[in-house]
Formats: sequence, C-alpha cells, structure tokens
Amino acid sequence: MNIIQSLMTRYLFLILFALVLFPLIPAIYYSHLLFNQVLYDSEEIEDIWKREAAQLNGQEEEVIHHHLQSIKNNYPKAEIFWINGSGESRFIGNRSADIPENWTFTDSLVFMEESKFHVDTFLQNKDPQKIYTITALIGNDPRQGVMVFQVPITDTNLGSFTLNEDLPFVIFFISICGAFLLISWFFFFNIRKRLVKLQFAMSETGNDGIPDEVVIRKMDEIGRLEGAFNEMINQLKCSREREKKEGNLRKQLIANISHDLRTPLTVVRQHVYSAKKYPTSSTGIDSLQIVENKLDDMDKMINNLLSYTLLSAGKHPIDMRDTDILDEVRKVIAEWYPIFEEYKFEIDIDLPEKSLIWKVDPIWFKSILDNLIQNVTRHACSGRYIGIQTVERFGSTFIVINDKGGGFGQESENKGAGIGLSIVSLMMKEMNLDWEISTSSEGTSIYLGMKT
Repeated sequence: MNIIQSLMTRYLFLILFALVLFPLIPAIYYSHLLFNQVLYDSEEIEDIWKREAAQLNGQEEEVIHHHLQSIKNNYPKAEIFWINGSGESRFIGNRSADIPENWTFTDSLVFMEESKFHVDTFLQNKDPQKIYTITALIGNDPRQGVMVFQVPITDTNLGSFTLNEDLPFVIFFISICGAFLLISWFFFFNIRKRLVKLQFAMSETGNDGIPDEVVIRKMDEIGRLEGAFNEMINQLKCSREREKKEGNLRKQLIANISHDLRTPLTVVRQHVYSAKKYPTSSTGIDSLQIVENKLDDMDKMINNLLSYTLLSAGKHPIDMRDTDILDEVRKVIAEWYPIFEEYKFEIDIDLPEKSLIWKVDPIWFKSILDNLIQNVTRHACSGRYIGIQTVERFGSTFIVINDKGGGFGQESENKGAGIGLSIVSLMMKEMNLDWEISTSSEGTSIYLGMKT
C-alpha cells in the first residue's frame, strides 16, 4: 500500500498543517506592526516624563522649552506642551486646536483627571481612549506648572492590539479553526460511512447465501480491509463450488461402488449355485475358482475404499524419508513380474544404475505403483505391453509408465469406480509429488516426478 494513501498519513498531514498554520497566521498578520512600526513603551515614557519633570525644578521657561524640545526629537509622534505657573500654554512644535491658551487651576485639575489612562475601561472596550496622556508637575510643585505628553494610543504597547482593529483577524482566525474542525469531522465521517457500508455488505447475503463483493475505491487501510473481505468471499465461493463438486463426485462414487459390488455378488451367486449343483464336476471346480477371484477383487476394492476414506480425512499415517525411488520401482517390478509373464506382456524396463533420491513415504509410493500397474493389467491388457523408464522433463527426472492399451476413453469390462486413481492423486498430493496422464487410443503414459 502506498504510504501517501494511508489514512494515518493523511490525518498526520492535516494535524501538521494545523500546527503550522495556527501560529503562522498571527505571525504574518502582526509582522508589519512588530517590524515596521515603532511602539512606545508606556511605562518607560511615564518614568522618563516624571524624572524629567523633577529635574526641571526651578528652571527658566527657555530651559524648560529647550529640554522638552529634545524629548520631542526622541518621540516625533508625540505632542508635547506645558502650562506655566500663570496658566499659559507653551507648545513644543505646532499648537493643537483643542488645547486652550490659558488655564485655570480647576481646568488643569479636570484635564489631568480626564486624561488618565483607565485600564479597565480600555480592556472592556467601553469608550476606549484614543490618546495616551501623561502629566507631571514640574518640580512636583503645581505653582511651577504642568508638563503634558500625548501620543496616539495605537503607537504604544497598550493600544497596538485593540479588539476593534483586530476584529477581521479574529473572525478570520476563528474561521480557520472552524474549517479545521469541519475538515476533521468530514474526514472521520467519511471513514465511518465506509465502515458502515462495509458492515452492511457483510451482513447482507446473496441468493447463494454468500455476501456480495464490495467495490474498492481507495487503497488505504479500509480499502485493504475491503480487499481482504473480497478475498474471503472468493474463497467462500470456491469452497462452495468445491463442496458442490465433491458432493457430486461422492454421489457418483457411491453409485459406482454399489454397481461394482453388485456385479461380483451376482456372479458369485450364480457360480455358487453351479457349484452346489455340480460339486465334483469340472464346471463346479471352475465356478469355485471364479468365486475365489471375485472375492479377491472385492477384498481389494474394500481395502482401496478404506484407504481412500483415511486419505480424504487425513488419518492415513505417513512417514516421509529420503528414498531411492529407482530401487523401490525395481522391487515392485520384481513382485509383478510373474503376473506380466502370465498375461504374456512385453516388458520394457529401462532404469539407470545411479540412485534417484526423493523424499517420500516408501509404503505410499509402493501403493501408488501397485495401483498404476494394476490398472495396466486390468484395463490395458489388450496391448500386452508395459514399459517403465526415466525421462527428463522440466529440468527434473520423471518416471514414466507406458502401456499400449486403448486409452482412458476405451470401455473396459473391469472398469471400476476410479478409487485407485483417486488414491494415487491424494497420495501424490500429500507427498508433494507431481503426476500427469497422457492417453490416446494407442496407449497411455503416466509421468511421476518431484514438484519444481
């Protein structure tokens, strides 16, 4: 899965974006105020102003005017004037229109009171002050006059960030926070929607009793879960199909076994009647021999059926070990050699002297060879030929068993339920061996080898 498509990665990007954006917006908004605008420190100005007023104690008007002019040079945005002991205004620079020329003692007291900076009023934004005013008595003596320092409050550290002026920014910042919350809600809502949809798909079943597959739209964690669900559905469908096929094969197998058991029993019943009727005659003796042969066939069929049942249930014991396959083949051929001679088979054995080691169960492998050779003697007897050789296929050594019978498509009077080949198939699969059948009207070749 691509890490960019991961839900965790996408949400981490969203969180990192918010962590960067939230402090960045105020920094950008106030950067021009912090870096391009000189703000006066109110406490510093007030300390300087009172200290200078105390130092001007008893000085002449010219000295006072010159001293205040130097302060004005340091604070060009400020408006500075003073009131002498006679109540006359003295301006440093241009005269302000709202400042009277002459003052009474009462006027000066009212002005000083009204000009005080009230913090509670300013913070509550109730009739906020626009001018920051500092007053100080010259020499701490009201008879010498009053010094006044005025500056727009926005040029001080007290009024640079007022609510009225910052209201657009506040609205914008709240909008960004709301947008982040909305995007986060939509992110989790979409996850919940997809999970609910998957839950609904899991609970709803189709006509065959299996839920339908879901459409994978995104390859994230939920997409992988949907893919795993689809894979489970495919496995269920395959299992259902396999179960259906096995059921049909089981029915066919039972029908074939019933036929295979009924046929020899009918023959046995007929020949038992003949043996009873002519117990000492040659006909009776031949009938007894036929009964014995049919009983042997039934015994082999029952043993094969038992083996097939145990293999199907995984209960048949297996002992895998390194085994010389060619040596096992030679032993089996030696056991079947008298039967080949009895049926007048042409025997073509071509096995190399070197060893061929496979990891198999020797007993199981012998049972496979017995089943395959028995099929040759029963169903390909008309060809009177059996050949066993080694061949190279797909880069590995295979053992091939050949006959010259009529092939699998030929009807045989000894044809059974196919349990023998089913046993071969199960044993080959359990031992991780590969096998292949090539058949035609001119004969059959069965290849046995290790899986590559």
